[in-house]
Amino acid sequence: MKKRRWQGLTAILTAVLLLCGGCSLDVEQFLRPPKTQGEQQAVQTALETYIRDSGQAGGYTLCYPVEGDYTAAFVLCDDTGKPLTDEEQDAALALAFYAMPSSPTDTHINLLHRDGDEWVSVADVVGGSADILQVAFGDLDGDGTAELVTGWDTYNSRDRRLTVFSLSRSLARLSDDRIYNRLFVGDFSANGRDGLLLLRIASGEVSATLEMMANDVLTPLGQVMLDAEIQQFSKMTLCRLAHNVHGLYIDAVKGTDTAITELIYYDADGLHAPLCNQTGRVNTATARPVGFAMRDVDGDAQMEIPLCTLLPNHAVSDSTADYAYRTDWMAWDYATQSWNTKLSTIVNAADGYLVSLDEQYKGTLTTTYEPSERLLTLLDVQGKRPLLRLRPVTKDRENRYTTLFAATDGYGGCEVWFDSERLDIDAVRYMVLRLTE
Repeated sequence: MKKRRWQGLTAILTAVLLLCGGCSLDVEQFLRPPKTQGEQQAVQTALETYIRDSGQAGGYTLCYPVEGDYTAAFVLCDDTGKPLTDEEQDAALALAFYAMPSSPTDTHINLLHRDGDEWVSVADVVGGSADILQVAFGDLDGDGTAELVTGWDTYNSRDRRLTVFSLSRSLARLSDDRIYNRLFVGDFSANGRDGLLLLRIASGEVSATLEMMANDVLTPLGQVMLDAEIQQFSKMTLCRLAHNVHGLYIDAVKGTDTAITELIYYDADGLHAPLCNQTGRVNTATARPVGFAMRDVDGDAQMEIPLCTLLPNHAVSDSTADYAYRTDWMAWDYATQSWNTKLSTIVNAADGYLVSLDEQYKGTLTTTYEPSERLLTLLDVQGKRPLLRLRPVTKDRENRYTTLFAATDGYGGCEVWFDSERLDIDAVRYMVLRLTE
């Protein structure tokens, strides 16, 4: 894996500038890292002051993590080490990631503190390898200040090496002996203290290990096995399952055409993965075609998991679209340890909506789609009578189509024709939901 580094353009830019001949350009000035804006510019200036005062020769290269929520070369934090989410917040700490030309395989992490109106570098360390892949933050030891969790490239393109640093003790290295494939930092025990979940694919086994920090040492709280055929992890979302229990939902891909969702939670009885059979190490409960992802379909702050049933008159192939399935959205109930169906739908993700099906229609409908008009039709299987026709808002509206919702910034609009003998406009508005995730 290659670094996303600005210096990678140096050779090309130098060649272009040499072709300018008589152009009066300062090449060294042109090749410096681009200036940031606002508070980050002040942080970058302080970083340059540190580099100059430490006697390191030559320019520097900003390094950019490529995974997770923080992919900038600078991260601004409050005084507890929590990254800022609002530009109006005042930053107290900052982290900068960079490398020097004298040792391009060493990625440095620089910690800066605000001192009045100025920024001052207070610590500088070399990270775990040439490439920093991810940074995350969490109060793993419960002292009120976040630890810096970093992931680094290894010789194996799938594996990452974990290194944890203390923000309260000038980037003291607390741990660097864990190998993982994906990580998640969050409050699993619902007590305000963060845990670190490490997902690992190795030697035909897929595992999840939850760790917390005690006396500056990462301590495993438990491990569970996941579906052994998982090849990669994708979306992860932490939700409240009970008063003092949080669960992490994880979408994953197994094989080339099957998606699943795993659920991992920690309670008084330990770490659990209830959707995976721990004996057979297989998850059949949430298996579905690739392309269907979990989402909160009803706005209750819980993840619903899609289960798919092929509709009549459709066949399974590599190009089978989402609207060829009835998608039932299932919720896991922690109290009863069982499933319940929240919603049955037809999904049309390409056009940005889904259609909620009442019980009477669940087994009687199928769909057709006309790509040229982007027209989805729901029709009765027996009588072949259309119930609904939906399409994105177009300029050449026909009188029989009604605008269901207009286009807004980031989301398309939708027009609808409906069988007024079986539906009214209020029912249609209830059935057709905009996909906003």
